[in-house]
Amino acid sequence: MAKKLSPWCKLAKITLIKRDLDMNDLARSLEMSRPYVSSILNGRVYSPVAVKKISDFLQIPDAESELEV
Repeated sequence: MAKKLSPWCKLAKITLIKRDLDMNDLARSLEMSRPYVSSILNGRVYSPVAVKKISDFLQIPDAESELEV
């Protein structure tokens, strides 16, 4: 059975699509590797620091309690 994405992961992916960006663009902008960014956006890895950087870049909330997806 596939793992469900968290509301933050869904919001981050939706925001990337709306801004016509892909994971490569995001990774380059944040000076992170694409596989690492992918693992965070797909919920396989959790790093509060990386989530904060991605959230700040995408201008989305980084706290699950603030999300309404």
